[in-house]
Amino acid sequence: MKIGDKAKLIKKTFMHKGVFILSNSLVEIVELQNETYSISYSDKEGHPHFIEGIKKEDLEPI
Repeated sequence: MKIGDKAKLIKKTFMHKGVFILSNSLVEIVELQNETYSISYSDKEGHPHFIEGIKKEDLEPI
């Protein structure tokens, strides 16, 4: 996967800065750092949340 690609987050639901990040959500790859990804996740209201440190095995290409 490369920057700008869409992927499905298959990691279990977790909380990030007070927001629940839901499993099986669509995310966009924003940055690649070593072996981890930074992603953009949009919540139900459409607000973007940037999450760092997501492993490749937590993402499934679309």
